[in-house]
Amino acid sequence: MDFKNSVGIVTGGGTGIGKGTSIELAKAGMKLVIGNRNEEKGNEVVEIIKKNGGEALFLKTDVSSPDEVEKLVEFTLREYGDFQYAFNNSGLLGEVEPIATQSPTKSSYIVDVNIKGVIYCMHYQIAAMLKYANKSKPCSIVNNSSILSHASYAGLTVYSATKHAVTGLTKGAAVELAQSNIRVNAVGPGPINTPMLSDPTGGHPEVFGGMVPMNRIGTPKEVSNAVMWLFSEESAYVTGHTLMIDGGFCSGPIVSGAE
Repeated sequence: MDFKNSVGIVTGGGTGIGKGTSIELAKAGMKLVIGNRNEEKGNEVVEIIKKNGGEALFLKTDVSSPDEVEKLVEFTLREYGDFQYAFNNSGLLGEVEPIATQSPTKSSYIVDVNIKGVIYCMHYQIAAMLKYANKSKPCSIVNNSSILSHASYAGLTVYSATKHAVTGLTKGAAVELAQSNIRVNAVGPGPINTPMLSDPTGGHPEVFGGMVPMNRIGTPKEVSNAVMWLFSEESAYVTGHTLMIDGGFCSGPIVSGAE
């Protein structure tokens, strides 16, 4: 896919899915503005992109702060004039623990990042896009949801609830913008080989593969491929959809020996 001379924003672009997607979008010609809480990791991704011949800028951003999200959008507009694409990827898993024992402070911060962060991002992104989006310059937003927007997992109740909310936000915004040349979709990754899985498993994220009908975990590139398709005109008639990249996880339980 060719995104030459286009501009996009990626939040949470310093690690995992955000990092992989940023690198792939830049390879396809997109100029990127990366927002990330960790300044060192964000700048590392910018340097990788530049070494590959791409163009990227970084701005330290905590999406739980509406002021910082507004600054990220304003920075992008100041540097490039406009942007057609946004991947709202920032998210927080939190610790695996029952809701009865998870502190309200921890729960609130997960909500602040995963729900409010997406609301803030879409608010400022859409306000900007509405000023220039047209048939010859359509815009596209992709939010990062999860398989837990369609399922549940003991100990991740709050996280799951936030991802259900992302699906609702995606559908609602898509309907509001359906005639404004702005599409809004989401991706729903299953177990993906990123630090979010690697860290709690001691560097062995493949253990989650047994939960997946395809009997393996996914790669960041498999998610970035989906994001790029949803950005592209190949998906011009797709809006309000959450595309699962999950190896069949949400389709049902693994059944062996079926006849």
